[in-house]
Amino acid sequence: MKKILLAISVLLVYSCGNKETKSGETYVDLKIEADTVVVDSGDEILMAATHTFSHSFADDLSTLYNWDFNSSQVEYVDLKEFRLFKKQLFEKEGPNGIGKDSHLMKLVGENRLAFISWNNTIVITDLEGKVVERMRMDEPWMVEGVDEKSSIHFLAFSDDRKKIYCRFLNFEKFETDILELDLESKKKKIIDLPEFEKLNNFRVTWITDDGNSMSMSHPDLNIQQWKGKLLLHTNALNSVYLLDPKTDSLELRSYNSMLTPNEKTGTYKNEVSSMEEMQKITDSIQEEVNFTRLVWDEKNKVFYRFTHFNLPKVGEESVKTKVFVSMLSPDLELLGEKEITDLGLKYPNPQFVKDGKIYLFLNLDDELAYVRLSVK
Repeated sequence: MKKILLAISVLLVYSCGNKETKSGETYVDLKIEADTVVVDSGDEILMAATHTFSHSFADDLSTLYNWDFNSSQVEYVDLKEFRLFKKQLFEKEGPNGIGKDSHLMKLVGENRLAFISWNNTIVITDLEGKVVERMRMDEPWMVEGVDEKSSIHFLAFSDDRKKIYCRFLNFEKFETDILELDLESKKKKIIDLPEFEKLNNFRVTWITDDGNSMSMSHPDLNIQQWKGKLLLHTNALNSVYLLDPKTDSLELRSYNSMLTPNEKTGTYKNEVSSMEEMQKITDSIQEEVNFTRLVWDEKNKVFYRFTHFNLPKVGEESVKTKVFVSMLSPDLELLGEKEITDLGLKYPNPQFVKDGKIYLFLNLDDELAYVRLSVK
């Protein structure tokens, strides 16, 4: 074996007691226990260690599936024994070809993989690479009425795979509306998210004088599945929309933190004249609060979410970051929060909760690892 499981235990004990939030609710302090586990990659190079862009997890959290575009392989990681057990080659061309530019992969259901390409195609395969369905996201009924300056970008399937959710992309405005495509009825609907309209305040766009090159920095706008519903969230606000695809209901939830701001509030220049100016403004935006995705703890019936922000850089010192964890009820009410900067999680990236422990992605010397937190 190339690697063995590594457990580095750290016990951070905080005083417990009730506190009162800004809106009058009470919550308790948290106690944190942390350790680290490293995935055994054997003699293989595990590309899942480099980023989480195409990480998908089985519903029972037994397996991680990671799509490595460069090698055209899916990596299968056993999350019970924390070891790589398989690499499956997927064809790019031919009857079972998934395409040459399938940049993103998502697990769909229990045994299907969806490969999304830049050319608006989605290829559905089984876990062994056999194509079972092909679809496009640029059929006339899907794109009719879409502004010529915009394009649509895949975000997620509904739990039953009957609907696709997309966002609009353009360089003149950060679009926060969501496009719902009903694959059975071939009807589309715009989902308006008014609370997220303020995200455009944190868009920074640079376009060269000749218009041949452009770059844009903007907040995240993400969708994740939870118990048949969809959570729509961003890194710029703690607000979350809960969408029920079956009833078309949409609810906005937010909470008040005692330890961090509830959202970004600064005023920034949206159009800049150089990449240097863009970087300077982007750095300032990162000094405001940032929110991660939510992860659900099935054992304790709570959500966890992490918050972080950069401190102003001093001289040649490396950028320092403040990090916090929040515990939320199923209704997204704040139950507790704690600063965990001392753990050294500069940019926390939570992936899932298993047996009451939060697993945060960690690249440990180019090996896939997880920091595991128990929150009590």
